[in-house]
Amino acid sequence: MTYDIDDIDHLVTARYAGEVTLDEIAAMFTAYIRDPRFDIDRPHLADLSRVTGTDIGFEDTYALFSMYMRNYTRPGHHLRIAIHAPEPISFGIARIFQNLAESSDAIDVELFDRLDTARDWALIRTPTASTHG
Repeated sequence: MTYDIDDIDHLVTARYAGEVTLDEIAAMFTAYIRDPRFDIDRPHLADLSRVTGTDIGFEDTYALFSMYMRNYTRPGHHLRIAIHAPEPISFGIARIFQNLAESSDAIDVELFDRLDTARDWALIRTPTASTHG
């Protein structure tokens, strides 16, 4: 699990691969928050295309969502997260996360089966709502 920050278009891309655990995701979030380039206004892209397995269920997904809400949302700021989840193993977790986000005005989450489409959406500054191909 890695992340990088594109300093030109300000996109944060998190890449998940192999067996993914809640502890690994939490550690990556902590590293990002401590990164000197951390900025709450950066759009996010989560690439789950290389996930091969996980033991993350609803409770863990809810914990991830809560962690996002505590650490990444502030009044007057709107977080955009594009999730590239082309495989059933990652799509299920991503869809739960998206459902949780639908109850918040502070976060907009969209799911994509193509990485380029997910990246393009993340960089659009006007929030929309739907699931995309």
